[in-house]
Order: sequence, then C-alpha cells, then structure tokens
Amino acid sequence: MFRPGPALRAATLVVLVAVAAAQIATDTAPTSRADPDTPRLRERFAQRSASCTACQRAVCHLDENMLPTVFDERGKVERLASGTSSDFGRFGGIVETSVSGMCGAQPIAAEPATRKACEKLLEQHEEQLVEKWYATAVSESFDSETNMNWLLCSESEGVAKVCPDELATLDVPSLVRLETRRRWDQTRARNDEARRRSENKNTPPRGNPQRKAQLFGQDGIKRDPKDTRDTAPKRMTQRPIPRPPVGSGGLEHFVSSDFAKRAIGGKGHAGDADATDVLVYFAFPRRNPFKHAAALDTFQVVSNKVAKTTRVNKKREKAKGGAAKSNSNSRGPPRGSKPTVVFAVLDAERNEVPHPWGASVDGPSVVLYPAGNKEKPRLLPFRDNGNGRDSGSDNPTDAPAPADVLALLQKRAGRFETRDAAGVCFVQMDQRLLQGGNRDKFQLENDEL
Repeated sequence: MFRPGPALRAATLVVLVAVAAAQIATDTAPTSRADPDTPRLRERFAQRSASCTACQRAVCHLDENMLPTVFDERGKVERLASGTSSDFGRFGGIVETSVSGMCGAQPIAAEPATRKACEKLLEQHEEQLVEKWYATAVSESFDSETNMNWLLCSESEGVAKVCPDELATLDVPSLVRLETRRRWDQTRARNDEARRRSENKNTPPRGNPQRKAQLFGQDGIKRDPKDTRDTAPKRMTQRPIPRPPVGSGGLEHFVSSDFAKRAIGGKGHAGDADATDVLVYFAFPRRNPFKHAAALDTFQVVSNKVAKTTRVNKKREKAKGGAAKSNSNSRGPPRGSKPTVVFAVLDAERNEVPHPWGASVDGPSVVLYPAGNKEKPRLLPFRDNGNGRDSGSDNPTDAPAPADVLALLQKRAGRFETRDAAGVCFVQMDQRLLQGGNRDKFQLENDEL
C-alpha cells in the first residue's frame, strides 16, 4: 500500500493552510479605513466643508455620550430580567433627546459655521438620524463594527451625504485622532505667528525708532505719547484679584495665573472648583465696549438674583431645622459651606487662558464649566451667533440676556442646587428683566454715537 513520504505530507499541509487562509480572506468584509497618519488625508480632513465637519463631530459626540448611556440602561434591564415595550420606549427617548441636542455639543457650538450646518442637518434629516442611531444602540442586530460615520455622512450611501467617501470610511477613534492633531497644528501655527510678530516688533525700524514709538500706536494712528492703551503686559496675565465674600452676589474676576485653580480645580490644579458650577464670561472690553457693558450687566443681575435665592433657601432650611437635600449625583460639599455656582469675568485681551480650556475663545464668549464634568464645557453663544466678530458689530442687544444664562444653568449645570436656583429665578424674575430690557440704556448710548 502506498504511503506518502514526509516531504509530500508537508507540501500537502502547506497547500491546505493556504486554501484556508484564502477562504477566510474571502469571507471577511474588506476594510477600507484609511490610515490617519498620511499627510494627504490630514490635508483633506482640514479642508472639510462645514456640513461634513458638523456631521462627523456629531457622530463622535453621540458615540462618546449617548451610546454608553443606552448600553448602561440596557444592562440594567437585562439584570432585572425584563424587556417590555416600555423599556424600548425609554431607550428610544434617550436616542431622540441626544440626537435633537447634538448641535449643543461644545466642539460644534464653538464654531458658528459648524453650528449652523448642524442645525440645517438636523432640520432635514432628524428622523433618519434617530432611526440609524436607534438601530445601532437599541436593536438586537447591533454590530460593534458598524461605522456610523459611513452610514450618516458618506456621499454615496450616507443619510446626509456631506462627506467624501475617503473621509467617511474613518472610524470614531480615527476621527478623534485627526481632530486632536488638527487643533494641535492650529495652536502651533498661532504660536509661530505670534513669535514672528514678536520678532518683527523687536526689530528696530528705519528712521528714528524712539520718535516713531512716541508718536504712533500699534494701529499706526498718531496719539499722545503718554497713552499706554496699546502697551501689552510683559506676561499675558493680570495680578490676582481678591474674590468677593461667598453669597454676596459679587462677580469674581479670574486671571491667567489662577484660572485653572478657580474654574477647573481638582487634584491637578490644587483647587476645589471641580465641585462647583463655574460660568465664565470671556470679555473683550476694548474691542466691544457696548456689548461688554450689556454682558457684564446680565452677569451681575443673574449673580445677584441667584445669591438672593440661595440665601432665602438657607433661611427656610434653618427654620425647618433640617439640612439641604441634594441630588445623589451631585458632587461636592453640602450647600452653605461653599458656593455651588460661581459667576466670573476674565479680560481675554489681557489674559491668556491656559490650553485647552479657552482654545475656542477668539471673541466675547460665555462658557459653563459644570461641576464634576469640567472636561466638557458648555458654550452659550451670543445672540449674533458670533457674526459680530467679523463684521465689527458692537450692539449691546447681541449679548446674552438673563433668560439665556438661566436656561443654560437649568439645563447643563452639574449640581442640583444650581439647577434648582436657576429654575426659581426664572419664575420670580420680571419678564422684561429676563429678556434684557434693562439694557435699553446701553442701546441709547450706542445710538447716540
């Protein structure tokens, strides 16, 4: 009887392994995800349209925030051995709420063009977006390899059809990596430009430099030699400003050197602000004096009202002989020992905000740093949606009204006490004051110019 030799058996084994490998390769869906490290892809990514940017940032935001919430809820339902239609209705509610609010995410809301594109995207495709995300997060046929960037944004098969297929094949980690690299490149470019300006400024001009410096400012306008408005400080930070008494309703004033400690806090910044909702107004008082005056007035009105509401609540609790009841998810010390919300102003023309907390601040802005969630600040757009920065508009009615500030606190604050105080202020404040009616004086002054 013929028996194959060792050499023949080895050759046969090699052939079988090759055939099996070819079969596996044939049965596996090909991956077309591009390598985000290529210069060409980075260039294409930087040249995305506002609609593509909005779509992909929304995908990243919902993947990071909505999916874990739905999966946690599904885990609770499975542990309780229930799975009724009401449970799936609860999941659907989470999906619908998250999709409808995706344009409020900080990476989207920080850029006016991206925010408008997101709102248009939501207006045209909200139902389809909810369907796709529901199928991904709730449906039993969920596949962990599903690429929502492709399903929602690709030009060929996506819901919105706003991104080139080359960019739509990228998964969420690749998108996040490219976004981070892009922000880093932008920051480095700004730093290089600032360094070049500084070097050019230190280069002695032709003629009489002392005479020229005495007669002209940075904008080339002749002025009094004693005028130092254009003289930039040696370091982009003012001296620390003492904070007002707790509960007084006074606005705090942050500077660069103490911003991280007083707005962010936590172990890395040697402060306790991580347990406090901090609302910061980044002011440009010299560029936008009227808008600045109106925004400052809004902040002062809301700060005084919230402080007054908090004092009244403390008196009621003391009369009842009980301590304040706080939401179980609320972090930090009990109400009374430290503030639950801080209203602060930072002169952004004289102070540099530590990166990355003010990376998107290039004009008058209001940003909420919620307690327990400082890594996800919330932007409150001015009523001109940032368009005034380019046009040079300085209209006081563009500044947020007290109603805008209270709505942000009631919806996005990290502490129950802050949300509760904002709701009380909404009910008790005069309607005209809520809508910024007290800013008429700034409007009149502006009209007279």
